[in-house]
Amino acid sequence: MRVELKEFQAGAVAALANRLQSMRRRYERDGELSSVCLASPTGSGKTVMCAAAIEALFFGDDDLGLIPDENAVVLWLSDSPSLNEQTGVRFSNVSDKLADSVLDRRHLVTITNDFGAAHDILEPRHVYFLSKDLLSKNGLLTKGGEANSGRMFWDILDRTIRDPERNLYLFIDEAHRGLGANASSERGTATIYANLIDGLDGRAAMPVVVGISATPQRFEAAMDQRADRVRMPKVAVTPREVQESGLLKDIIELRVPEKDDPVEHQYLTMACERYALACREWDEYCAREGESPVNPLLLIQAADNVSSSALAEMCDQITGLVPGLSEAMSFANVFGEHKDIAAGKYLIPYVEPEFVQDTSRIRVLFAKEAVSNGWDCPRAEVIFSQRRRSDSTYIAQLVGRMVRTPLARRIESDDLLNSVACYLPQFNPESTQDVVDYLMGRKDDMGESSIGKQNIVLNPVTITAAAPKSEADYQQELKAYEENEKAIEAARQAQPGYQAPLAGIAIQEPLDMQGTQPSLASAVRPVDVPAPEAELAPQPTTGNYVAASAPQQPATPEPSSTQTEPTQPVSVVKPVPMAKPKPPTKREQSFTHQEWQGIRTAFDSIPVQRIPKKARNEFQSLVKTATLLVETGLDVNAAADVKKQFVQKLKGYIVANEDEYREAKHDVEVAETVKITLDKLNETEDQEQEEARTDAEGLRKAARDADIHFTKEFANEYRRVNFKELGRPECDLRLAAAVRTQAIVDALEGWAAQCRKEYFDKVDGSGDYDYLNDSAKQRYDELARETEGKRLTKIEWPTSASTSDDFAKYPCHIVQKEDGLCPLDLNPAEDYIVRNELAKNRTVAFYRNPSGSMSAKAFSIPYMSSVGRKALHPDFLFFVKDGDGTIKPSIVDPHGDFLSDTLAKLRGYVAYLREYPDVFKQVLFVGDMGGGVYKVLNLLRADVQDAVMGYSDVDCKALFYSSYANDYQ
Repeated sequence: MRVELKEFQAGAVAALANRLQSMRRRYERDGELSSVCLASPTGSGKTVMCAAAIEALFFGDDDLGLIPDENAVVLWLSDSPSLNEQTGVRFSNVSDKLADSVLDRRHLVTITNDFGAAHDILEPRHVYFLSKDLLSKNGLLTKGGEANSGRMFWDILDRTIRDPERNLYLFIDEAHRGLGANASSERGTATIYANLIDGLDGRAAMPVVVGISATPQRFEAAMDQRADRVRMPKVAVTPREVQESGLLKDIIELRVPEKDDPVEHQYLTMACERYALACREWDEYCAREGESPVNPLLLIQAADNVSSSALAEMCDQITGLVPGLSEAMSFANVFGEHKDIAAGKYLIPYVEPEFVQDTSRIRVLFAKEAVSNGWDCPRAEVIFSQRRRSDSTYIAQLVGRMVRTPLARRIESDDLLNSVACYLPQFNPESTQDVVDYLMGRKDDMGESSIGKQNIVLNPVTITAAAPKSEADYQQELKAYEENEKAIEAARQAQPGYQAPLAGIAIQEPLDMQGTQPSLASAVRPVDVPAPEAELAPQPTTGNYVAASAPQQPATPEPSSTQTEPTQPVSVVKPVPMAKPKPPTKREQSFTHQEWQGIRTAFDSIPVQRIPKKARNEFQSLVKTATLLVETGLDVNAAADVKKQFVQKLKGYIVANEDEYREAKHDVEVAETVKITLDKLNETEDQEQEEARTDAEGLRKAARDADIHFTKEFANEYRRVNFKELGRPECDLRLAAAVRTQAIVDALEGWAAQCRKEYFDKVDGSGDYDYLNDSAKQRYDELARETEGKRLTKIEWPTSASTSDDFAKYPCHIVQKEDGLCPLDLNPAEDYIVRNELAKNRTVAFYRNPSGSMSAKAFSIPYMSSVGRKALHPDFLFFVKDGDGTIKPSIVDPHGDFLSDTLAKLRGYVAYLREYPDVFKQVLFVGDMGGGVYKVLNLLRADVQDAVMGYSDVDCKALFYSSYANDYQ
């Protein structure tokens, strides 16, 4: 694969491939027909997972431990040729084994009306894309005829299924649309699907059927109606897995007018401004991180009857607000008419939807409905829609396909890059609910969505960190600004031709007074204008400028007595205009510099334990870790070192476990058989033991298990080191025996886990992690989670976020609007807690912890639930003054429901606090008992901790009525 699968994707691919292998074997053994569903939410990468599963089916996968089916043939069915084309392009982009490139799809074939002319059977290791319309009653494929050399496609399928050298698998894309009670309105569609699955007119039924859908119920119900077909357990991906992986943007912002006012022009302006900001942010991020440019896209959803003049008017408005757009190159359309459009001076050509993502010159795309089924465009950042509120489904479908992150990962450093902005001038808050319902999967025609409630923001507003700016700061900035204005005026007066030139100053080039506006500290002044004491103007010595302090050389006088000696001009660095500073906002006045520093220090002091996960394969994880260390320069010798250690460890463990190893080696080397001789004349039977030695090819196949489990990297290193002494067959024999000796495998896995842990401990201790770019940090974090033991991190400082301006507003939050308030969606108990804590003189600030989030900005505490390790997220962090004025963090966590896992969470708190007893000033677990009564457990008290750990009743509500609890005040 050209892409690395996310953890949940790799798990689903392995499960699906194993199901397919089992289903094929059952068909070969018993003729059993079967079906399975890949049930995965919108935006989860179903196409990528299917490509990986098919690649593994055709060629095997050592990482997943999958053996290839060399006779496999895949028939890919959808209800749309365009959808098939998009799928083919996607397969080509992600799979290096299915296709060399988009233009060279050596294993991908599109079935056309004349397919039968050149094919009488489907070939192994090929994916055949079929649109259901080609099998209509009067279609050429159904009739055969001259165009298909008399071959009917149904006979080609029947011949393929019955051929013992071919194993046919049917994949049905968007399976819910062709099967079940709510299938396509055309009855012919359901008939075509049924004929393919069950066999037409006595032809062979499809052995293995795979349904791909976000809505598995319809497909599975249709399979259950077939008495002769066994439905296997579905391979399911949960919405939470998708969201946590970073594949989808965290926030969808929906902006709608509160009143039915004509705001379309204003909303397009807002959309363009947001798009221009996204372009700048992405350009800066990609340049800083060394990523390929994202090239964000602005999507305009036009009305059905939009005219070319209306399009030209929108293009005028867009180009006036977004820099760098080309009238001939930057626009395109995906209208259903499939026509190029000339709109005044703008060219808006039609483009196939599947090519929009990779055509980077397209910056603005015009659409009408939902573009096409299955279309997505990760670089789409902003949508402006002219659709009316009756078209909510079209809008929601389009937005739902825009939520994929461009880099397939979350951008922790910039929340704006984790959001999609939608401007809906024809909607109002009431009609927008239909869009919200659709995006959250409440509409049946969409299926399960990966977008959670907390990810949809109506009437969004940006809140940013409340870094302080005092009146003194403002006055200093104002002084610097005024000094710079004087410098600009002095430089202007010094230009040639000015009537009253400033003596001693000349400029070597015209001054561009429209330059960019730097920060106050970076402004440059001419040399004869004094700078404030805190600033020193830079003195360039190269480029277009000479240092102002360079010595002046006198000119050599000419013999003529009438000629005067010319004056040598002195060059200076030109001053650059500065933005006039603004008075401090209420946000900037929320905290003093001292308080802010105390808050930051307290925030950074909170240790976070990320939940470790079990490595699927210890050796594979070690190889990935070593590769990452080499690629990032953290340890350029890591890959060579671990391979060398593996060879040494394997030799040592073979010696240490010689008896068990020798037995396994014999089993591989010698095949024991029983020869049974029947003497019919004398009616006797004789049995004799025989041994057959395994040949080189047999040893090579036996060693494949070592390639899979130990990884090819380690197994091949063992062969390389020992090849000259032992030869390839003996190397394969020893590897095959070692992987069948459990004691050796256990010992090697222990070494691999410990080796990986030592590498991570070394990097963590050196501080080198902080110098990695975001992509490397994400890879590092994912691998680090697979190490044994606790891995400590800290909460990432929140710089900005998006929230709804409709929520209640609270002061003293560490991220705020300009007015010093932060809108938060709190329930009554949470609202009571916040207001009560803020009323206390000791409280300086607070932080609303992102609930249930995998973001690095979220604080979590691990606990052990009935299904394994999970993470709890305290609702609030408060920052309070200690007796000596030091600011320390406190936790206040209200709970209204006493669920079955409440006791487990309390124990998680206690275990965490016993390990870090001095971090928090107080930790209060508040119970909402109803009727305005709140009880609290102070979890820093030793007796309360003992009571929690010793409590045995599943219902822990009684704890809050015991002597260990107090009234919350």
